[in-house]
Amino acid sequence: MKLIYLLLILLFCTLNIVAKERNQSQPIMTQTDSISDDRVEYRFALGVQLGTDIGGAIPFPFSNVPDVFNPYPKLSPSIGAKLTFPVTKKWTLGAEVTYKKVAIDADARIDNQRFHDDKNNIVSRFCGSAEMSMDFTMLEIPLYFKYTFKNQKDRILAGLYGAWIINAKFRNTVTKGYMMTDDKVYNGSIDPGNPLYINFSNLLDSWDMGFIAGYERQLFPRIELGLRFSCGFKDIFKPSNQYFDYKMLHMRGSLVLSYNLFDIKPPKLNPFR
Repeated sequence: MKLIYLLLILLFCTLNIVAKERNQSQPIMTQTDSISDDRVEYRFALGVQLGTDIGGAIPFPFSNVPDVFNPYPKLSPSIGAKLTFPVTKKWTLGAEVTYKKVAIDADARIDNQRFHDDKNNIVSRFCGSAEMSMDFTMLEIPLYFKYTFKNQKDRILAGLYGAWIINAKFRNTVTKGYMMTDDKVYNGSIDPGNPLYINFSNLLDSWDMGFIAGYERQLFPRIELGLRFSCGFKDIFKPSNQYFDYKMLHMRGSLVLSYNLFDIKPPKLNPFR
């Protein structure tokens, strides 16, 4: 993982040097040309981006979050491509395709959780201390509008995203507690030396949808750094789920570094020139 982040840093340093050299090699514009370009700050842009996400799936409504809940989110790199094009002088439409992984571990005190007891092939319940692990690999496609402020460097964005879940895992390890029948009749304790392993992965759905909002800052002519927050409004579980009485929604923050490969200002399509 450290090697991946090091390679990402080296890649963007190299791209930044190339961008600076290209800008220095361009001829100096006249004052008239400068004024004309200032009127057209937004161009069609195709770029690549790298980033990382932190977060996971959270019970919703939030009243279903256990009283004892200690999350340990993991940082994982993401890679993607983006396309932006102007709608007006200040508003831009953007679309992206990003391959990412979102993972989180947690310790929690769980009460009255239903599960399928594979050993006895029956539906049971448990209460006790559990270690949870969730891992989602997905292909995310955000579509958003972006607003540019007067300084032409600060931007905010808002929109929707859809995601195809390529691979998903949700496992629980109950280390201490007791089991019950589905009718809530005591059915024995759980020995810490012989924990109870529960796999909810087959309950997870293969797609997700939600909203996205964020802030973006232009660091260099072709390089942008952004902070984003996304929240799903679809349950991570399939509609056939019978073991959870509440929904779980994806919530995460993202740090995104992007580089515009092509930055084009077509005169026929730009009404502000």
